[in-house]
Amino acid sequence: MKKVVLYAVTASIVFCNYACNKEDVPKDVKPFEPIKLTVKQAEKADADNRFALNMFREVSALSNKPNMFFSPLSLNMALGMLYNGASGETRTEMAEVLGMADFTDTEINEHYQKMSQTLLNIDPLTEIGIANSIWYRQGFYVKQPFIDVNRKYFDAEVRSLDFIRPDAADTINKWCADKTNDRIPEIIEKLSDDIMLCLINALYFKGKWQFPFNKAPTQQEEFTKANNQRIKANMMTQTATLSYYTDQYLSAVEMPYENQAFSMVAILPADNMDIDYLVNYLDDTVWKNIVDKLKKRSVWLKLPRFKIESEIKLNDPVKNVGMQRIFIGGFANISDTLLFVSGIKQKTFVGVNEEGTEAAAVTVILVTGSAGTDTELPVQFFANRPFLYLIKEKSTGAILFIGRMDEPKE
Repeated sequence: MKKVVLYAVTASIVFCNYACNKEDVPKDVKPFEPIKLTVKQAEKADADNRFALNMFREVSALSNKPNMFFSPLSLNMALGMLYNGASGETRTEMAEVLGMADFTDTEINEHYQKMSQTLLNIDPLTEIGIANSIWYRQGFYVKQPFIDVNRKYFDAEVRSLDFIRPDAADTINKWCADKTNDRIPEIIEKLSDDIMLCLINALYFKGKWQFPFNKAPTQQEEFTKANNQRIKANMMTQTATLSYYTDQYLSAVEMPYENQAFSMVAILPADNMDIDYLVNYLDDTVWKNIVDKLKKRSVWLKLPRFKIESEIKLNDPVKNVGMQRIFIGGFANISDTLLFVSGIKQKTFVGVNEEGTEAAAVTVILVTGSAGTDTELPVQFFANRPFLYLIKEKSTGAILFIGRMDEPKE
């Protein structure tokens, strides 16, 4: 797992058009310097967010649990590796759904490579880990160009493993645990006889708030669930100058981490709207409008303390956004054997408290073969009812995680 050890590269703002307020950053912290993207890379970043929000709607619609946490970046990385093995109509369909149709193979892979490398380095005080691996059944022939391209651009660990061994799944699970600081200790229960490859992305994030909450005021308050049931939740509170936006449909507040490279944006539906409406309303155009129009305000903020672990089966959501052929075949660039995706699964973890946020995700793709100002009055943002929250990188707009909070738990 790569750790943050370098300073951020010199760059210009691409996705967010408001500048980093460097005077807010302590003198001993290197100020945020945005990632520089080419025009094509900025277009791909927009496409990634469009795919992220489309997938979030599908995942949310199929979820039967009150809380859900999803990593579009982790899924996108895993699908990016798979794309290098796709061929024919399957490859064309993947390119359309992932917003790759107007890009060359090199441009696509360089985009993933740049995102992986620059996200690691943009905030030396925030711990970020991105790791990729490809595991293939011992004795199964995998074409060398597929291995080479994923090693070069995704820094993927490629390993042959005897899937018949009883501890084969344990070996893969240990890799996932190591890459997520033990937050995702298991992603695979067992490896069936027809599984030929496992493509895995592991993502880890740990950041401290730029403006931490004081623990003393945290107390139990009412939180109204989507079904109007009232429960008790530990509500953190503070008044701070934060970026804020509101309109007739929603209100949003941005809470930066460390040097402001990363932040969490919490979004509340308007009083006359519910959380399901907000999930369907939030597309990439609405999201970009929110980010573009965030303005500094004095905000009286209340946010529940919570911890969530989720497991999401992504076959149906991926099909519903238009990527169906991967479950039929079309991977001649991996092997001459007929291959198809039999399962896509993601496990996530998120913990939010007074100090900051810890989040992790592991996505596995199973491939089967047939063989404002301080003087103004503060606005109120009380997250005491269901809300959405996203963790993003500022300059690229990359959405690392997106979640729905309906029932705060610890």
